Amino acid sequence: MSTIRKQSVYSVVLIYAGFMVGAVNVLLLFPKYFSAEEYGLTRLLLELGLLLSTLCTVGMVPVSIKFFPFYQKYLGHKKNDLFSLTLVVTIIALLVMLFTIPVLKPWIIRKFGDKSPLFVQYFDLIYPLTVCMTLFNLFEAYAWITRKAVLSNFLKEFLFRFISTLLILGWIMGMIKGFDLFSTLFSYSYLPPLLVLAFFVFQNRQVTLQTEISPVTRRIGKKMAGFGFAFFASATLNALAKTNDSIILASQSPKGLTDTAIFNIATYLVTLMEVPQRSLTAAATPQIAIAWKDRNMEKLRSIYRKTALNLMIIGMGLFSLIWLNIEDLAVILGDKYAPITTLILILGAAKIIDLGTGMNSQILMLSKHWKIDLFTNMLFVIVSIVLNYLLTRKLGVWGPAWGGLIAIIVFNLIRFSAIWKIYGLQPFTWSHLKVVALAMAGLGLAWLIPDLGDHYVNIAVYSLVFILLYSFSILKFRVSADINDLYQEAIKRFSKFNN
Repeated sequence: MSTIRKQSVYSVVLIYAGFMVGAVNVLLLFPKYFSAEEYGLTRLLLELGLLLSTLCTVGMVPVSIKFFPFYQKYLGHKKNDLFSLTLVVTIIALLVMLFTIPVLKPWIIRKFGDKSPLFVQYFDLIYPLTVCMTLFNLFEAYAWITRKAVLSNFLKEFLFRFISTLLILGWIMGMIKGFDLFSTLFSYSYLPPLLVLAFFVFQNRQVTLQTEISPVTRRIGKKMAGFGFAFFASATLNALAKTNDSIILASQSPKGLTDTAIFNIATYLVTLMEVPQRSLTAAATPQIAIAWKDRNMEKLRSIYRKTALNLMIIGMGLFSLIWLNIEDLAVILGDKYAPITTLILILGAAKIIDLGTGMNSQILMLSKHWKIDLFTNMLFVIVSIVLNYLLTRKLGVWGPAWGGLIAIIVFNLIRFSAIWKIYGLQPFTWSHLKVVALAMAGLGLAWLIPDLGDHYVNIAVYSLVFILLYSFSILKFRVSADINDLYQEAIKRFSKFNN
């Protein structure tokens, strides 16, 4: 757990730095200097890029993570052809996408032309964004494998957002003239992170390009193909689950891209709760793969419980912070973005449920019962798409939030039950209840502070008070041994630095 903890801490720090940059973009710069429709277009392009890039990796990311330990054991790095194999498959998939999407363009125009005409105008920008995101996703898998998760998280979560900030500043200063140029440059935002990540992955020398098919590939190639195909479907369903709300809003909601922009601001704030999950997933997934290979159930139980508890602690703290300040933030954003208050409550509840159940997806994905992961993903996507479509037509921007909450409850309940029944593993302890109680207590005390007359001052003071109360109580009651150990380690390092 020490390796996971160390990588996770570094990743969380870097990712939150990126989210701070992103918050400036999403909450201040985009709403002030772009129309809601223009901002909504950038979000829709990213959502579609995520979906298409997932399609184009055709399951090669989970194949790389699951089978790399076997290749490394039997071949070492000099004759390891796994990267070459997955890269070729990914490039072929990209070429298929580049030839297929133009055929579907007339149908896409019919679906989006009425509610989101700006998307139709800039539709072709999806190509460079998808190509860069696809290749980045593949290289990211090998960064995780070679224990460069911190680097990949920095590039994906920080550098990409910083590039967006530079583009916005260029727009504000008049250096980027016209939305045509801005949107074109935005579509290439993933290119610099991709080039940096590729350089460092190859520099590691554990990943090499090979022209010959190895004996390992010949022996387990069919098994890899079956696994990859299944998780191609699974990953696609996951991507659909994450992106269908924006796509449905842009095509079905009365305000089209404007509602997409509002919903994505709320989603961005809730995504702050997801940062620990991303960093822990990057660090824990290779360890889970090794535990399954070694049939080490105690290690799996430890990872499952500790990650679930630590995710719950950070998730509840962040949700409380967001909810504590949401009314002041809504006033700052303006009347057009007023619906985010209700959206945050619904989306936040869904994210707490997801975080509290820990690494259930990774445990199932890398086990011999990986088909359960596939089937539950299928169910989740079907339920969420149907609910989102029906509720968006009826409730507008609130539809996907309610649809997502219902789908998350069903999805995690099934996965939790499957892992518990098959392997006797479950992530919950009494400490989960302690976390909820301490968060609610800190939130209640912070709410006692009167209005200070300025929205920015309110946010700063309320946040500081809650952070101090919540952090102190988590450490005082020793809710998580990992967090207390990290605190003690930080104190020791700080003491050495001062001395």
